[in-house]
Formats: sequence, C-alpha cells, structure tokens
Amino acid sequence: MRNRNNRNSNAPDSHEPSLLVALDVGSAQVACAVADVGGARPMIAAIETVASYGIRGGEIVDLARATETIRIAIAAAADRAEADVRSVVVGLSGDVKLSIAKAAIALDPERRSVTADDIVRLKKGIPFDQPTGRRAIHRFDGPYSMGDLQGIENPEGLSGDRLDLQSSFLSAPVDRMDSVLKAVRATGVGIEAVSLEPMSCSLGALSIDERHVGAAVLDLGAGAFRGALWEAGRLRQVHVATGEPATSSSGRAMAGVQTQGCGMEAVALAAARRFRIAPATAERLICSHGALSEASLSALPSMVEVSAVDGLSVVRIETRELSMTLEELLAPSARSLREGLPGFSSVHAGGIVLTGGGARIRGMSEWMSKRFGGMPARLGVPRWDLQEGTTLPDELSDCSACSLAGLIALGAEGRARTKRRSGSTVIAKWAERFKRIAASL
Repeated sequence: MRNRNNRNSNAPDSHEPSLLVALDVGSAQVACAVADVGGARPMIAAIETVASYGIRGGEIVDLARATETIRIAIAAAADRAEADVRSVVVGLSGDVKLSIAKAAIALDPERRSVTADDIVRLKKGIPFDQPTGRRAIHRFDGPYSMGDLQGIENPEGLSGDRLDLQSSFLSAPVDRMDSVLKAVRATGVGIEAVSLEPMSCSLGALSIDERHVGAAVLDLGAGAFRGALWEAGRLRQVHVATGEPATSSSGRAMAGVQTQGCGMEAVALAAARRFRIAPATAERLICSHGALSEASLSALPSMVEVSAVDGLSVVRIETRELSMTLEELLAPSARSLREGLPGFSSVHAGGIVLTGGGARIRGMSEWMSKRFGGMPARLGVPRWDLQEGTTLPDELSDCSACSLAGLIALGAEGRARTKRRSGSTVIAKWAERFKRIAASL
C-alpha cells in the first residue's frame, strides 16, 4: 500500500528496517500504528482507528466489509506517517486456548551433566499435538526440573539422571485465523508476524518485572472478556469468560437483561433492552454515567435523560439504577474470570491489571478487586513514546490501547531476535572459514 502524498525527508520509510506497522483487529475498532523501532525504544509516528465492520468477537463475519475497514485503518496511519506500508504485525482475538505439554530425556549416565545439545533435544521432543483445527502461535518453554529440584531456568551444566520440561502453547482456530489474515492480505500488504490477544495485550499492559513476579491481566473488550495469568515471565493460564444470564441481587434472572455472548457489546445490548434505548445510546450512557463504586456514583447526577429506542421520546434513567444494572450484568463475567484463573493468588505481586473499553467504567478497579479477594487492581496504560507532533486518538489514550502497544513491542523484539541470529550466523561462517584456512596452512 503506497501513500500518494509526497513524503518529507524525516518521514519513516518502509524500505528502512526501522519502520514497523502494527494492526490490531478488534470487534469495536481496528487500530493501526506506525512506529520507528530503530532506537532504544519504539517511537510512534502515527496511530489511527476505524470503527469495525464485518468483524464480531474478533472474527470475520463479512469478508468484504472487514477488508475495507482494515484497508481504511492502514491507509489512514500510512498517510498520517507519510510512509509506505508493505507488511504489518497483526493482532487477533477470538477463540484462544492455552495447552500444556511435557517431555523428559535421560542424561548420559557417564557424563550426568546437561549440555546445550541436551536442551535442544528436549525442546524438540515436546509433543506438539494441537487439537484438530487449531494452530499454535505462541510457545512458552520452562521452567525445567531435575528430580526434586524444580523451577530451573537454565539447566546447562547441572548434574542429574533426567531432565524434564513443560511447555505451553497459545492457539487459535485455523479457519477463523486464516479469514482475518485473508482480509489483511486483500488490502495489498504482507504479514510480518501474528500475535494473539492475551499475549499482545499483556505485553502492552505489564512491565517485565510484573510478568516475572506474577499478575493477572483482565481484558474487558467489546467482543469478549479474557483473563491471562503470568508467572515467572511466562503465560500460565488463559480464560475466556462465558456469557451467563444476568441475575438480580435476589438471584432471579432479570427480565429483558439476558446477555448473549460476553463482552462490552453484549453488556450494552442488554442494558439497551432493559432501558428501552438504542444500543449505541446504551454504550454512550455507560461511558458517561456508568459507575461501580459509591464514590464514583456520588460524583454523578442522580438522573440522566436519553433518547428512547424510537428516537422520538425521552427516557429518564436513574444513575443508581444504571449502576445496579451494570453490576448485575458484569457479575457473571467477573465470577467466570476468577474461576477460570484458579492459579491466581496473593503471591502474584503484580495484582490485577485491567485493559479494554470496559475498564474505563468508573470504579471498575475497586469493583474487580473485591471479586478477586481484595487483590490490588489498576488500569493498564501503555508507555508510549511519541514523535513530535504525533497525537493519540481519544479512544487509544488509556487502557484500550494495550494490545496495539504490545504488538509494537512484540514486533520490535522479533526483529531484534532476527538481527541477533543473523549476526551469530555471520560470525559462525567467518569462524568456519578461518578454521579451514588454518587447516590448509
């Protein structure tokens, strides 16, 4: 995809290896960022967002409309950065699962110490049996164990009889993933790398230290609510909250407030039915007058007027009633997230980090903290470095941008890893050449 405008001399160029383009395909919006990753930290040159069409739950339901949405997002970011875009790092959501596999090898009985070749052999021996129709995108190896010695990060040189390894694989359905990638390629750009939402969102929300001491990332997105548990720098558990009927405080199902699916779109739709207003009106109402704590509620007016679903009359809604409705709609998902991350406990010093549009609701951090045993909770906000003159869209100025930030970080690390491997290969080739020369003398 080429920009038709003339570039200035300082604009990043796709011919330069420092240019990286991230594309986050979400249910509410498609976001695209152009970043210069040639320095110590990525520098954002442009970020643009477009409302999603043809995409539901992070999956393609109308290929033509989804392709056009993605095309507009990429073109807008390319024009803003005055750059060509030829490939992108793509972030996908949808149905994700984390599977675990284990393997072990016996060590040489005479040597009884672990070598680098043993580690390579063990990693290759991990069974890579994914469920039919799924493709693994991310892999997390370790820690290792030898007998009763657990939690080994680097076993090379240690002595023992046997070396064990556990690996985790984050996967997505092949057909649904290929549909998204097909829509991206149809815009005329290539795929540089692919990441699944629990990975990219976590990289954008958590520091390296938080991923090591342990933390739970709860992404309250438009299409789904997802939880990801990190421990010792690795993704350990993933859970997608299930949609359940909303119930009142008495335990009875709320008439007209049955959630279908699980995500902020489903919450807004259920609230729209409850108050007999349009879904778009419900979304705006939740953003402007939604509150889940008494302190947040007291700062809002007691009553708000909005247009009815017919667009002609006016509906008066008490903000306290809206608050109670939101709590009853969100409670099943919060319970599902807590039960779906059974490994989370007080030892995870990073606590709870909230991302996604739902995290913007007033008092959400305090409300979610109570449902996770009082563990500390905060909003995940990316650490952006912006080029002079670059501004963030309002919808990406806070916890809604974590996935996009994570894609940039992941793409930058992938390029750095490739560069290191390339350098090692060059050194190895020269070393081999010198050996041959020395042997011929």
